[in-house]
Amino acid sequence: QGGAWGFIVVSIVLILGIGAIVQADRMRGGLNKPKLYASVVAALLISTLPYAAVMLVPTNASMAITEVSLNEDSNELSFKVRGTMSSVDVSIEADGVEVWTDSGDISNDLKKFTVSLSDIFSGNGENYAGSSGVEYVIKGVGSNDKTNELLIPSRFVTREAQDVGVRITALQDSQDAEEYVGITMETLIGLLNPSEDAEDGGGFSAVALRPMDADYTVNFKVTGGTSWDESTITVDGNLATWTPQGPGTGSASTDGWFGLSGSGTDNAGVPYLDKSEFYDGEGCYTFTAEIVNVLGDQTTFTSEYSWNINLDSGQRDSNNNPTTQKGYGIGDTC
Repeated sequence: QGGAWGFIVVSIVLILGIGAIVQADRMRGGLNKPKLYASVVAALLISTLPYAAVMLVPTNASMAITEVSLNEDSNELSFKVRGTMSSVDVSIEADGVEVWTDSGDISNDLKKFTVSLSDIFSGNGENYAGSSGVEYVIKGVGSNDKTNELLIPSRFVTREAQDVGVRITALQDSQDAEEYVGITMETLIGLLNPSEDAEDGGGFSAVALRPMDADYTVNFKVTGGTSWDESTITVDGNLATWTPQGPGTGSASTDGWFGLSGSGTDNAGVPYLDKSEFYDGEGCYTFTAEIVNVLGDQTTFTSEYSWNINLDSGQRDSNNNPTTQKGYGIGDTC
C-alpha cells in the first residue's frame, strides 16, 4: 500500500537509520564496520521484502473467497469475498454446471454472501467411502476483472441419506427361558457400501459408516405376519428424534448404530418389539426402511432386509424335560 511514495519514505528512514548508527559509533571513538554492514543488510531486508512480496504475488490475489461455513439450523451456506474492487459477481457450479448466481457491492474490502442449500444441491459431495462426488465450486469476478474460486468442502454438500442397515436380535423372557418376548432392532442410516447386506442370525455386515449431516425422515415397517410400523423418525443434521410407542427416549445420534424403541421395554429397560405386535408363526419377515430426503432429485430411498424368524415358545413337563421345542429365534436371511 502507498505505491512509490511508500518506497521513498522507507528509503529515507533507511538512510537516516544507517546515519544514526555511523554517528553513534564515531562518538564512541571508532567505526565498527562488521556491525555497520550487518545493520545495513538487516535494514535492506526489512524495507524491501514487503515490496518483493507484492511483486511475487499473482495479480488475482487482490480477490479472495474465504470462510465458507454451514448453518445447520437454516440449511444455508455462507462465504466472504475480500478484495479492493467496488463490486463482485459470484456463482456456484456443481460439476461445472452453474446452479446459482449473485452479485454485490464491496464495503471495507469485504462482502458476505448467503445461499440456501436447496438452491444449489445437485447430489452428494462425497460417497460412502469419502471419495469425491459432485464438486461444488464458488467463483468470483470483480469489477476490476480479478477472479478467484474456491471448492466448497464436500461434507457441507453431502446431504442426501440413501441407505439403511438393520440388525435384529431375539429377546428372551428374563423370567422364563422357554419364552421369547420379542426382538430388539437397531439401525444405521446414511451412505453404505452397496455390498453391505443382512447376515444370517439377524446381523448386518456394516460395522459403522462415515458420519453425515442431512435432513430427512425414515419410516420403518415389519411385515410377514401382522404389519407393524415404528413411529416416523425425523433427522435434523445428525440428531434423530421420534415419538416412542412405549417407554424410551426417542432420540439418538445417526453417527452410528442406534436402537429403535419398538413397543415396550423389558425388565432390564431394553427397548424391544413385542412379538404380539408382528409375529404370526415361523416364517420370513421383512424389515423395510424408507428414507424421504428434504434435498435431492431422488428424494426417496428404500432398503429392505428379510430373515426367517421362529419365536415359538418351548414347553417342559413336570420333570423339566422339553415337550415342545423352543423356536430358533432369528435364522437365515430369506
